[in-house]
Amino acid sequence: MKITNFSQIQSTSVNTASNDTKKKDNQTHLTETYIPTTKSTQTDNSLWNYTPHEIGKQTNVKTASMFSNDLTTPDWDVLPTKGKQVPSQDELIEQMKALARRTAKAANDSTHRNNDENHAINRQFAILRAQYISPVSPDRQALHQQAMKAIKQFEAEENENATPLGELSLVTYLSKRDGGIEKNIAMSTDGIVKPRQNSLGGYDYEVVVGGQTLLTSINGKWHYGLTPAEQQKKDEFNKIYWSFVDQAKNELKNLSNQQE
Repeated sequence: MKITNFSQIQSTSVNTASNDTKKKDNQTHLTETYIPTTKSTQTDNSLWNYTPHEIGKQTNVKTASMFSNDLTTPDWDVLPTKGKQVPSQDELIEQMKALARRTAKAANDSTHRNNDENHAINRQFAILRAQYISPVSPDRQALHQQAMKAIKQFEAEENENATPLGELSLVTYLSKRDGGIEKNIAMSTDGIVKPRQNSLGGYDYEVVVGGQTLLTSINGKWHYGLTPAEQQKKDEFNKIYWSFVDQAKNELKNLSNQQE
């Protein structure tokens, strides 16, 4: 039976596919002996390359702040959000079937797998999934704009409290902590932004509304958390899509048998 609409799909039983010292350096530490010199330091300016007029001169070099995070712009093609333009139901089904055929073909030809093709398939999968989920999604674009205003204010305050080397003083650092956890940032709406230090020396952020994480950054790149309604739509999408992949694999197998 060929699937032409979602009602048929959801009533059909399908199979879902599952995914996929330091060696210690025992070097001996050498001890250097300091031998004082009788040579006049005033006559040996070559060691320092500074003239008496240059000593104490203010430098024009600016230190970089550790709080600049360089958050990327969210990839709204793959992030579900309210208001996203999505194709019609029939068109979305056809796009899912076409991608399923590409997936089946790539799996069938694993010995000549093309990394560019795999990347293209994975991205198109994420785009279609976001389109399928978006009708039940919150407005993440508006939420991101509100969060960025709060984040910019937070980072500006962090920079003001930084030392010339771009680090927080101990007193400021401790005052910014609440029981060992970074203090949350209130947004203009009911949501909050939770800052956390990342492996790059800056901050990542978690945007939470009503106890639900809707946006989160990892090393500056934005990802999303699902609401219960979105999770249900995601599960539906996966079930439908992988049923199309199974169907495409069977068609390829039958075609191969006919050619033998």
